[in-house]
Amino acid sequence: MWMYGSPGWQEYVVVQAGSASLFGMHPIPPLPGLDPKAMLSVYGINGLTAYFGMVDIGGLPSDASGKTVLVTGAAGGVGSIAGQIARARGARVIGVAGGPEKVRWLTGVGRFAAVDYRNEDVSPRIGELAPDGVDVVFDNVGSVLLEAAMDHLAPHARIVLCGGVSSGYRPGSYGETPRNLMNLAFRRARMEGFIFLDYVDRFPEALGQLLAWVQAGEIVWHEQVAERLGAAPDALRGLFEGRNLGKQLVQVWTPDA
Repeated sequence: MWMYGSPGWQEYVVVQAGSASLFGMHPIPPLPGLDPKAMLSVYGINGLTAYFGMVDIGGLPSDASGKTVLVTGAAGGVGSIAGQIARARGARVIGVAGGPEKVRWLTGVGRFAAVDYRNEDVSPRIGELAPDGVDVVFDNVGSVLLEAAMDHLAPHARIVLCGGVSSGYRPGSYGETPRNLMNLAFRRARMEGFIFLDYVDRFPEALGQLLAWVQAGEIVWHEQVAERLGAAPDALRGLFEGRNLGKQLVQVWTPDA
């Protein structure tokens, strides 16, 4: 039986039979064709965060045709799914990511318009792609990318504060941007943060819809797997350096090791 949970960075964990849930360990449902790793991405924290952030905090309607959605960190584990949820609901999606490989993924597999923050002037480029403004900003990065997005808010836009990866989540490292917060007032917009655990009672709803989108080919995901527990620190550092495409995993143990 496959299990998932939050036991820590370790090669194995031993829990007493019948008490696994007390340690945050839960069985993976035996769904036909389900790759157990998907419980760590599209059917796990990443997918749930993308779903509730886009649907509830972003307020994106089931028929979002005519809406424009911008996602920062759009080639990451959460951002890539959030953008595809928006696209599945009919919105036009602009993804901001760093480097040619990620842009190719966004414009190819993801079917987004793309802005390469490493090689383009982000704010003017967003203006070109969204001349009428952005209705929903799903922000995973913060700092200057959030500021650039806020230059182009449509009236009554919503900004979803999902992450601040540019800060490294270190005290005192969140920077002085965005400096254009008054755009919220000028555009009568709303900015709101959330955590996916706010919606535990609605997990079945989200997982059912995510499964339907995956089965319909509306959501695909990419993963990178680092080998062995010793690779975990560098894999984690890579998230803050923008090295990962999609979900970063670490395979801490293999049967033939």
